[in-house]
Amino acid sequence: MGMRIFDFDPTDHREEYAERGYLHIRRGITAEFLEHLRGFVAERFREQEVEGKAIGGRKSQAIYETESGIDFPGELFDVVAATCGLERQTMTLSERHIKAYDDDAPEEVPAHKDRFSSQVSMGLSIEVPEGSRLVLYPETDVGVNPHNVSAALRESLEPECLPENLLPGAPEIELYDEPRDVMMFPGNAVWHFRRRQANATLLYLKLNDFDSDPLGEDPSTPVRRSQTLAALNGGDADIEGLVPVLSRRLDTLTREYTREPGLEVLRAHVWEEVPIPLEHDDFRLLETVDGRTPVGRLAASIGGHGDIGARVRRLAEKGALDLRPAS
Repeated sequence: MGMRIFDFDPTDHREEYAERGYLHIRRGITAEFLEHLRGFVAERFREQEVEGKAIGGRKSQAIYETESGIDFPGELFDVVAATCGLERQTMTLSERHIKAYDDDAPEEVPAHKDRFSSQVSMGLSIEVPEGSRLVLYPETDVGVNPHNVSAALRESLEPECLPENLLPGAPEIELYDEPRDVMMFPGNAVWHFRRRQANATLLYLKLNDFDSDPLGEDPSTPVRRSQTLAALNGGDADIEGLVPVLSRRLDTLTREYTREPGLEVLRAHVWEEVPIPLEHDDFRLLETVDGRTPVGRLAASIGGHGDIGARVRRLAEKGALDLRPAS
């Protein structure tokens, strides 16, 4: 029998999560998994260090890599779907970072919301110095962050809506966690930060049930992409029975109105790729795909002009769509 990750029954906590909007589960991971995480930090942390435009803060971060004998992310999906009332079939892991906060990290930092794809954010506590704690604001401004870069939300806000101006005096929840603890909350909607974060180390996991993985960190995301490219290598007949779905790394569709009346610029933005120019029928196609209708039947449901199969092929080649077998 393999190593278990979690040491709690999701049914014991589902009602609490639904009512309170967050959870703090003491000793929620197994002692064996905690030691595994400590070993990863000690032996492999620097090898897996990650950087990027969406990675910020005074901390070192590494992508967590599992090992054989651990059902990851399968057990994670089972537990989060059951605890938070999400669809297990479409569960997606959008981030799996171990974060080690620097020893000179400030005691107090502005609160933030996680990226849009963080429908549920989890913290698994590995090392927590005395006095370090997670601070949540589950009652104040809980609208979802529509951006997949946390800083982009700040850039979109008026000064009075910035967390440092909005949150002083607002009700806050402090979760004093210890090694082995599990914390869960809607990271894309709840303002939060870690107080006295210096020298804390946690595994942060971000999940959703709407198939969004812009960073490509779900282990099945590159597999899905490879299967799409393999299907495209065949003839048009080979994709007729396949079902187009939005690529997990598709971030946004944009429609820009220019100064010239009636002139629009349409684009699809796949994470960290050159924007894909779209025609109106491409835009309609991406808005309409439902994950159930095969390519061969799309023309009747979408309409428009031109060869739907050719449009699907182009958008799949560019990374805006993936192709999956019909269920």
